[in-house]
Amino acid sequence: MTLAKKLRTRLQQREIVIAPGVYDALSAYRAEAAGFEAVFVSGSALAATHLARPDIGLLTASETAEIVARIGDRIEIPMLVDADQGFGNAFAVGRTVGMLERAGASAIQIEDQQEVKPANNPLSRLLISQEAMVDKIKAARDALTDADVLISARSDAMTTEGFERALERVHAYVEAGADMVFVESLTTRAQMDELVRQMDGKANLLHNLLRDTDEVTDAKTAQQIGYSVALFPGTALGAVGAALDRGFADLKNAPELRGGGSKIDRIGADAYLK
Repeated sequence: MTLAKKLRTRLQQREIVIAPGVYDALSAYRAEAAGFEAVFVSGSALAATHLARPDIGLLTASETAEIVARIGDRIEIPMLVDADQGFGNAFAVGRTVGMLERAGASAIQIEDQQEVKPANNPLSRLLISQEAMVDKIKAARDALTDADVLISARSDAMTTEGFERALERVHAYVEAGADMVFVESLTTRAQMDELVRQMDGKANLLHNLLRDTDEVTDAKTAQQIGYSVALFPGTALGAVGAALDRGFADLKNAPELRGGGSKIDRIGADAYLK
């Protein structure tokens, strides 16, 4: 059974799939060792760790595919890969999906933000048209050689067009062939309940557990509502960032800068590779 088929089969179960965000082979390997059934290759985590930049569309499709291939070569659990806007128009989306599938992605997420963001506001969430996103989803489906690979459609319409338009958009995306739906920036349980009601089992639903200010902040509640996947995109990056700050501060403040001063140094890298 392929990993994509394994993921599809697993999503049929009632219990929610918890997918931590990862950014390289080591973080994915440690997530697998911890017992997670799948991982999420987070675009923001890739930008932060490989470029030390915010997630403003600087990574290319080929760079992303190369990282995904390294991860896929080391783990034996499914990967959901953040493909941003597909790195271009519908033609580019087809190429991107082919690259990521060959690299080992079991699910590929495409969002309906504009491909190129304005330089004076790179963190904006300006949208492409619904029709253009539908074309991207169709192109993504057509590009697959393994029909079990899932296409996830993310909509950021909640931020710029409101809840009702977000619902209209994801209905169209599912009709175009999306297997999974992710409406970003839902902040209340009532909104999540309504999305589940309207989808009525037509697609798997994914929720991003990132903000403590949202009404739903845990995977168990998301499961009770009817969601299939809970993403924790920032857990690994936050943990590693804090550990780096502590480790480098300990080294800098050590009486003698000769190594062996931190617990991590004494353990050695091999302890994380068993």
